[in-house]
Amino acid sequence: MNVNLTIRNLTKSYGRFTALNNVNYTFTDGIYGLLGPNGAGKSTMMNIITRNINATSGSVLADGENADATGKRYRRLLGFMPQQQAIYPSFTLTRFLFYMAALKEIPKKQAARQIEELINTVNLYDFRNKALGSFSGGMKQRALLAQALLGDPKIVILDEPTAGLDPKERISIRNLIAKAAFDKIVIIATHVVPDIEFIAKEVLLLKQGQIVGSGVPETLCADIEGTVWELLLTREEFEQIQGSLKIINISHRHDKICVRILTEAPPADFPHSLVSPVLEDLYLSHFGN
Repeated sequence: MNVNLTIRNLTKSYGRFTALNNVNYTFTDGIYGLLGPNGAGKSTMMNIITRNINATSGSVLADGENADATGKRYRRLLGFMPQQQAIYPSFTLTRFLFYMAALKEIPKKQAARQIEELINTVNLYDFRNKALGSFSGGMKQRALLAQALLGDPKIVILDEPTAGLDPKERISIRNLIAKAAFDKIVIIATHVVPDIEFIAKEVLLLKQGQIVGSGVPETLCADIEGTVWELLLTREEFEQIQGSLKIINISHRHDKICVRILTEAPPADFPHSLVSPVLEDLYLSHFGN
């Protein structure tokens, strides 16, 4: 069973501050990346979708039905992986997953089958009887992903799933998410832009509580085609231009400095070449200073 998730005229205000401002979007099966600076509204949107907080106005619909009206039936569609790793350190992985299954009201026999499958899926079978407090950061993230997938939810919300992980663990988590998304809506909020560049079906750019751009990553990047350049400079030349350009990356190449910049007109006095934009360039074009 596939589900369509729609947020309609979604607004959330805290006094005079509006965290989310009349947002509309429809999600179907696949991975969606939420990108934006701190305070853009990403966490607010996720918390409203998961019903952790209520919207000031607007609605969340699953297949056209209001989430507030369907209550428990809607919550059974949900899986949530929080950013914080505040999981019970004395629990073994198996005990933790049975505990979460009980909270989700999954029958014990069904839970046992799912837990064994999920522990294998996240490559933690050899650690199933180890205390969570002994797990590394990456192992805890995999445990949290496993609990989010309990009950075969059709809408999975992941908050910074690779935060603080080394590259190997990031790739592991990213691949697990991609495999899990074959028949689900997966919404990922992250600051690690490369983690969603190759797995996201669509990307939503949030700024000051509004969606300022959305679409396929390649299409979004095409919007800034012709504005990303690389300069090859001496140190003295770099010191001349660094305060006047929007710099994306700086790297050293032998005795020169390679500077990736965002501009429609590169400085003519220095060697420059046009390069293809990536999602990180797009992020900085919207949110960088």
